[in-house]
Order: sequence, then C-alpha cells, then structure tokens
Amino acid sequence: MRYPKVISLALGLVLVGLGGWGVWHALLGQDEVQPTLAAGSFLQLDYIKEDAAFASELSQAKQQADRWNAQAELAAISMRFDGGLGYDFLTRYVYLFQAPGLSSSYAVNNPRVKTEVRHSYDRTEIFGDEVVPVSIAGEYLKINFVQALEIVEQTGGSNFRANHPGDYYVNLLLVQPERDVLSWVVSYQDKSGEDNQVWRVNAANGAVELR
Repeated sequence: MRYPKVISLALGLVLVGLGGWGVWHALLGQDEVQPTLAAGSFLQLDYIKEDAAFASELSQAKQQADRWNAQAELAAISMRFDGGLGYDFLTRYVYLFQAPGLSSSYAVNNPRVKTEVRHSYDRTEIFGDEVVPVSIAGEYLKINFVQALEIVEQTGGSNFRANHPGDYYVNLLLVQPERDVLSWVVSYQDKSGEDNQVWRVNAANGAVELR
C-alpha cells in the first residue's frame, strides 16, 4: 500500500519555492502587520465557532498519539485546501507528534480527510538534519487555522485566489523550530507551481509577516 509522504505533506508542498525551511530566513526582517478580523469574513468557516472543533479534534489526535507513547507532544500540524477554503476542499489534515528521547515521530490523520498516512517516521526524514522542532505548548497556540487563514486572506490571500479561480492550493504548517516562535506558515500556490505567496502568522498574537 502506498502512503502519502509526510515529508512532502509537512514541508515540500507547504514551503514550495522557498528552499524548504529557508522560509524563516526569507521572512526575517519583513514588516509585521497586526490585522483586524472586524472587516468581515472571506471564508465559509467561522473562526469563533470552529475553535471548539479545532481543540476537540486536536485532543482526539493526542489521545491516539498517547497510545504510541505516553509522553507524546505535538510537533506540527499540516493542512492543504484544494481550490477553495472550506472543509469540502480539505485534502490533508495531519498531526505530527514527538516524544522526549525518541528520534521517531508519529503521524495522526484527522478523520475529516479520508486518507491514510504512515504512522511512524524518523524525525530527520521529515524535518531534515538542521531543524529541530520544539514541542508545541498550548499556551502559545492562541490562533487556530481558521483565524490564520482569515488574517492571510485580508493581507493578500484573497487577491491571490481571485487571480487563480479554483486553480490553487492553500497549505498550512503549524510548527516552532528551535529559537523561533510558534507560527502558522501559510502558502498559496497555483497548480502549475509558477506562482506562490507565503505568509507567517504568529500563533500567539496573530501578527503576520509578509514574504
């Protein structure tokens, strides 16, 4: 049975065109914007109503990971939307867990997406040799994926989608490399791979950095 590669799910597709984890270097020194969500929604999803579902589904994934290792901690979340921003367009929703003292990582698929992923991965297979993800602390995860999308939509994502109607992917990666902040990295790319735009949304306060 062929399983989708988490390495491509979590990195290659999300950070396409930016040299992998170089996205953080590409974003350094760019202007920060503190957007408002009061101007009206661009999405079918309501970030307030979805917050409880986001927390509940993360808790269920954590319970599955606990059966792998009782000390499992969330390391990343990877998502992809194909041609729209609603659950009907969601084609990837994967949680990645790690545990102290282990070099392996454990992937859990969100049941909203009916695909299979291989559960066990060597950490370097996903993150490479240079990046060490910090386990995600709940107190810093204040912005859910719907809020991150809403912020990016108002910052320019909606214009990208308007210029590529139905012919785009939107990828999200929640991760915190060492000596960095917990962020949603949100990439918009056309399906030809010729055009892409990337933003980083601080998961604690919603500040967005433009590439």
